[in-house]
Amino acid sequence: MRLQRHQIYTDIYDDSEWLIGVVENLLSITRLNDGRLKIKFTDQLLDEVIAESLRHISRKHDEYKIVTDCEELVLARMDVRLIIQVLVNLIDNAIKYTPPGSVICIRGIKADGKAQISVEDNGPGIPEEMKPHIFEMFYTGKTTIADSHRSLGLGLALCRSIIEAHDGTLVLTDHAPHGCNFTFTLPLSEVTLNE
Repeated sequence: MRLQRHQIYTDIYDDSEWLIGVVENLLSITRLNDGRLKIKFTDQLLDEVIAESLRHISRKHDEYKIVTDCEELVLARMDVRLIIQVLVNLIDNAIKYTPPGSVICIRGIKADGKAQISVEDNGPGIPEEMKPHIFEMFYTGKTTIADSHRSLGLGLALCRSIIEAHDGTLVLTDHAPHGCNFTFTLPLSEVTLNE
């Protein structure tokens, strides 16, 4: 009986967390699209932003191996709240759509005059027919995950909108031999650090 009660509490907690996430994503997209979301740019170190985002990810992450590989002293111009939201969305997606035990790697580098962050996994990947649609709002595809009836497909649409508001790009590529790699760019800061 106690185990049953604990499971009910856990389910209620998970459902409320999911609902809060959906509402926050909807509000953010609405504010972003009608210009009411004020973007506050500051200069931030990529490794610190990645570390902070890992403190906000799903409780289910213990079943996954999450590794980071970030160049030191890469300073990027961003609204740190929004970029953390993008990273949390991308990492939570990797957790949700890959089996337990999968490896999720977050990389941060300086490339082609921009800061570049990628979230890659070694899961089953995304079918070719779904790839052109994954950044569309409300697109969920034919998924087989346990809670796929809940997925409203807002996460990736919001992520792309946020990155475009930073004059960056968010793209999906395959991660060899299997899996996904979501990569986005941000402008490098004009401030230089004394190394």
